Amino acid sequence: MIWLKKIKKRYLFAVIIAAIGLILTACTYFATDIYSKNDVAVITDTKIKDTLEEKSTDVYGNKDETRKQILHLKVLSGKFKGHTYKTTNMYYPSQLVTQKFRAGQRVLVNVKHGEPVIQDPKRDWVLVLALTVMSTLMVAVAGKKSFNLIASMILSWAIFYLVIMLDIKLNGSYIVLLFGLADIVFSFFSLLIVQGFNRKMLATWFATILGTFVSFALCYLIMRLTGESEIKYETGDYATQDPRGIFLAQTLLGILGAVMDEATDIISSLYELIQTKADLTAKQLIKSGRTMGQEIMGPLINVLVLIFMSEELPMTIIYLRDNNSLRSTFGFTLSLGVTQSIISAIGIVLTVVFATGCSLLFLEEKKRKAGIEE
Repeated sequence: MIWLKKIKKRYLFAVIIAAIGLILTACTYFATDIYSKNDVAVITDTKIKDTLEEKSTDVYGNKDETRKQILHLKVLSGKFKGHTYKTTNMYYPSQLVTQKFRAGQRVLVNVKHGEPVIQDPKRDWVLVLALTVMSTLMVAVAGKKSFNLIASMILSWAIFYLVIMLDIKLNGSYIVLLFGLADIVFSFFSLLIVQGFNRKMLATWFATILGTFVSFALCYLIMRLTGESEIKYETGDYATQDPRGIFLAQTLLGILGAVMDEATDIISSLYELIQTKADLTAKQLIKSGRTMGQEIMGPLINVLVLIFMSEELPMTIIYLRDNNSLRSTFGFTLSLGVTQSIISAIGIVLTVVFATGCSLLFLEEKKRKAGIEE
């Protein structure tokens, strides 16, 4: 009955968080006076007049349209509050660089010389709603630990923001060193908040640091020995700083995400195995760690590859539809991501060794305590 009460308490907290989140979502949706640079307006049309202006076909046979919407807006904030305007919106159905608006939708506008200019749809309430769903599910699944997870996420965002601001101030001069130190701080505080300060947390942190920096150092050595040939840094979306430095910093963060997840799973599982099996030997522990690593490595590497592929899918399609060769498309859209995925995969493999090795410390400690008691 005690566990049933705990479950009910967990779901009660989830319902409370969902209710609070929905209230905040509604407040954010109807908020109008919290923006300093833009005014909020609402599209008052019940049915928007949408007409075809032009059809176009390029040399490759790609077809598109130019369409025009006639919109009636009512300003809800700022010095033009209560004013109504009529404006037009030109868009392409693909909506790659243009936006199609809906009846009743709220938008951010700037009114200049009596003409409203629509900046963006008002999307902040969508973010609040997404955070509400995430928090509700976390509390329903993880219970009290979810608050530690949320605190860890908030702290990570704060650290990331500070690191970015410091990087901008230094103009990218020490970007690799900066993000290398950020990896250490990220991993330490994330594990500290979630697991608390104990031997298991320190072992997980140590395995994470080893997996991250050994794999990065190994791959950096290979890159230097091969002269970094065929690595097209210029294809990255880096306009303001050294593209090579940003690529390496990006790689450090990518390795950390995969390695910390794996190290936590392996060490937590092996720690429980050590505590429950009294006659466990070092050989059995190593075999268990290797078996667990074999089960985890495949899905983790596949997740990394799929995330990367989904991110680059739009640009890959555009390059291939414009009759670029597969080699050119790979070089300009996929090469950097594939390199990062391979480096992260090496980190995932090495972490199996480091996490299992760190778990041996628990076994030695247990044997030492047993010897003292005898």
